[in-house]
Amino acid sequence: MIDCGMCGHTFTREEGAACSKGCPMAQGCGMVTCPSCGYEFPPESKIVNFVTNSLVRLRGGTRNFAPAGGKR
Repeated sequence: MIDCGMCGHTFTREEGAACSKGCPMAQGCGMVTCPSCGYEFPPESKIVNFVTNSLVRLRGGTRNFAPAGGKR
């Protein structure tokens, strides 16, 4: 699942297939487009996904990475 940095919408890679026919690089630029707001951004790297998923598992399934007792 991919989270849009602009509107927060969560979608799959297939839903975010970016390249439109009008794009000069329509043959594989690798960008992802949010189906909700149209914001276009590069996909997260595999290392970022690995670290994020590891932290989620260690913290018991939450993506809130604020320090314990601290404010975000």
